[in-house]
Amino acid sequence: MARYGHKLGLLNAALLLLLATLIEAYSNNSRELLTGYSTPMQTSLSYQFFALATQKAAMTNTTGSSMVRIGSKDSLNNRLYDDVLCDRDVARIRDAIQNMEEWALEFPDTWGRLPVGFFWGHLISMGQYEECVAASATYGNDLRGQYCLARLNITQFYGKVKRRHEEFSRISYKQTDPEIFELGLCVPSTCSAEKTDSLLKYAISHFYGNDVIDLDFKMVQEKWCKYDAPVEFRGVDIFAIVFFSLIIFFLLASSVYDFVQTRKGAPKRPLYVAFSVLHNAPKIFTVKKINSPNVIHCLNGLRCFSMMWVVFGHGYMTFYDLPHINRNKYYTWLETPYSMLVQNGSLCVDTFFFMSGLLMCWGAFREMERTKGKLNIPMMYFHRYIRLTPVVAVVVLYIMSLYRYSGAGPMWFKLGTQDQRCADTWWATLLYVQNYAFPYSICVSQSWYLAVDTQLYFLSPLFLIPLYKWGKKALIPIVIFALLCLGCTVATFLHNDFTLFRVQDNNVDLRQRLTYYPTHTRIPTWLIGVIFGYFLFTRNRGRQIPLAKHWVIIGWVVAFGTMLADLWGPFWRILPHTPNSPLIEGALFEPLSRTSWALAIGWIVWACYNGHGGLINDFLSWGFFTGFSRLCYCMYVIHRIVQLVNAARLQTDTHFSDYDAILRWWHDFGITLTISIFATLAFEAPILGIEKAIFGRGDAKPVPKKPTHVEPSKSVPIIDQVTEPVPTTQVLDQAPEIVALASPAVDPSKA
Repeated sequence: MARYGHKLGLLNAALLLLLATLIEAYSNNSRELLTGYSTPMQTSLSYQFFALATQKAAMTNTTGSSMVRIGSKDSLNNRLYDDVLCDRDVARIRDAIQNMEEWALEFPDTWGRLPVGFFWGHLISMGQYEECVAASATYGNDLRGQYCLARLNITQFYGKVKRRHEEFSRISYKQTDPEIFELGLCVPSTCSAEKTDSLLKYAISHFYGNDVIDLDFKMVQEKWCKYDAPVEFRGVDIFAIVFFSLIIFFLLASSVYDFVQTRKGAPKRPLYVAFSVLHNAPKIFTVKKINSPNVIHCLNGLRCFSMMWVVFGHGYMTFYDLPHINRNKYYTWLETPYSMLVQNGSLCVDTFFFMSGLLMCWGAFREMERTKGKLNIPMMYFHRYIRLTPVVAVVVLYIMSLYRYSGAGPMWFKLGTQDQRCADTWWATLLYVQNYAFPYSICVSQSWYLAVDTQLYFLSPLFLIPLYKWGKKALIPIVIFALLCLGCTVATFLHNDFTLFRVQDNNVDLRQRLTYYPTHTRIPTWLIGVIFGYFLFTRNRGRQIPLAKHWVIIGWVVAFGTMLADLWGPFWRILPHTPNSPLIEGALFEPLSRTSWALAIGWIVWACYNGHGGLINDFLSWGFFTGFSRLCYCMYVIHRIVQLVNAARLQTDTHFSDYDAILRWWHDFGITLTISIFATLAFEAPILGIEKAIFGRGDAKPVPKKPTHVEPSKSVPIIDQVTEPVPTTQVLDQAPEIVALASPAVDPSKA
């Protein structure tokens, strides 16, 4: 028994010793974990980068200074790099990390990590941009942080992954294997992109081997690196600041003058109140209802809904490019009926081309009725240009100057590049030829419509004068010309093998250049509006044409059925198990859907004007839409910049869903609306006032001939649009105008 007791005592002692060892080890690991110096952190790439980089510097035994100045006159800063100072700063950070100094720990702390959702398309780990650029040494200001967004080639890694195929139903023709993984880095500001690229490749090869490194692939580029440096304003920046300051001064001074003169009861000079907010704001937000045959009030609702559709469609284009943790959900989203609102969202282009042609014809006929068939074409062009251009010019000025200071961060490297597109193409935007001159780099991306609509406006006398003089006889050559343009679009589709949907097409840029931006591809829809305006003005103005109830019902059913077919008709073709559509199907659908959509909009306008619209007409004619529509032009020109700035400023991951997209739509729309109110009061309304003061336009409106067969009891209530500052199809009087608010379908390759 004594022997067994002795052995039991030894066993108990051994167990106690083992338990004490485990407790001590656990205590040490706990302390390391709490201090942030545990093994997982020590062995991470971000922490070991500085030790490995110092090791590489010692191996290469760099001597002397290899100072490199990188930058150009267009850069935000004139960057000064020095490889010797870079090696020194990396070594200082390494030593301070080992000493657990907080300022140095910020450098690896801001690096990106392996992302959540890598196999769901989350191919970016941004890290902490602001912490990096604010990082600095505690014993001097000569060591500061520089953020770089590195691009790692992961094709070799992903090629080794054994994929599963049966679980998912995806759009395989667009979802390809990922090639690039983007990783946020934080290095000293003295390190050039070339130096950082070399150090990063060395560190990655040490961790993962040389098989994952492509020596010819440049991971770090200077354009995707940023550190906190003093801002040096360029000449264009100073000009923009002075210009916007003067505009604000004019607004204040003019408003004060208006207020003082009103209090005194004294007369006011038109030029002095041109910038007055007190004078212009009521013109935007005040709604007057009058009986007049010269305004088609249901167009206000169509215009406003189309504007919201534009912001919605462009919002999804930008939303796609955000750093979603579930990015691959986009490809299954494309298979939903809801997505067709975006994929076929370009139909709102045809709504505005139709209304543009209609109102241009209506306004021109009113002018020719007053002048006995004459048009002052030079003044017509002049007034068009000075009314359309100021807001566009201001947006171009902002993009080329203050836009680059509107945000920063890893997504700004990717999306905040609009100023680079404007560097060489801004002049084409101001001349409205950008759709032909620079279709691949349009300065204000959505301004392609302004170019097309302006070119059609300049061509309009070729159609208007024959229509006015010869009436229906001129319709035959006009219709033949429209059919030829339709045939040209069909032939372009077939010749270039363009598919039914843009998302399926591998040549989206070429497709946009040949079939979306050119003026001749938009002529048929615009001419439908012109022809419709001709008949509405000459046969229908000032009276309501009666129609049997059953024909009214048939008309609405056919119109809505046509619009539904244009939107969702080809939906089944995008489902993964549906056979691919033949080329002829896409070639016919694209032009025919545009024209049929315009015809359906024509029915809505005709039915509402003639009292067959019921609740639909009451809603589209709501007074709220009248005030809102007066802001649509500025909203169209401004909204895309707002969306790009909001998206490019992101520094955190996002989630792809329709609800998240709608939330972004609301804040994009709200900010755009707010800025548009300011832009309308500061630029557009003052131009109208100055034009009125100089040319005397706007006081007198041509009185139309008293229409025959007028039925007073069925007169159409009209909303006064005389003060509506939305210029696109203005002739010489104050006829209402429309501006196109077009949105191309989703193009994942473009912002």
